[in-house]
Amino acid sequence: MWTEEPDGEWPLSGGEAANQTSGMVSAVTAGEGAIGYADESQAGDLGVANIGVGSEFVAPSPEAAAAVVENSELQSGRGEFDFAYDINRTTTSADEYPIVLVSYHIGCVSNDDAAQADLLKSFLGYVISEDGQQAAADAAGSAPLSDTLREQAQTAVDAITSGS
Repeated sequence: MWTEEPDGEWPLSGGEAANQTSGMVSAVTAGEGAIGYADESQAGDLGVANIGVGSEFVAPSPEAAAAVVENSELQSGRGEFDFAYDINRTTTSADEYPIVLVSYHIGCVSNDDAAQADLLKSFLGYVISEDGQQAAADAAGSAPLSDTLREQAQTAVDAITSGS
């Protein structure tokens, strides 16, 4: 528990920089009273901060990460199968955790080569599948897509064709 009163001042000197997530985790682990930001899947024994969402404090979870993406607005003016989100970082729903990083895959819907189209369709289909999402969660701590987001992404996968 933080015992100091807030004073609104950020130190202008001092502090420590670190490269990449592993460097940040090492720096925070080695420092006394250190605070840093690292991907939750890499935080290990450091623990995580619950953040204020509405009137509650929310811990990160795969479900809450998926929920904030699902309930965020699609960016306007994009293509039919371009599902880029404006993440709602100011949500008041305690079922959502708004500090997320969304990774996207990009592929051409229309391909000249049928074999390449089939390969792309198979790869992206696996990535968004429950098995693919579980593999990403196991390997990297990624939060799986919700069923709604998976169904939406499937429309893009299904649209992949070959022009030949």
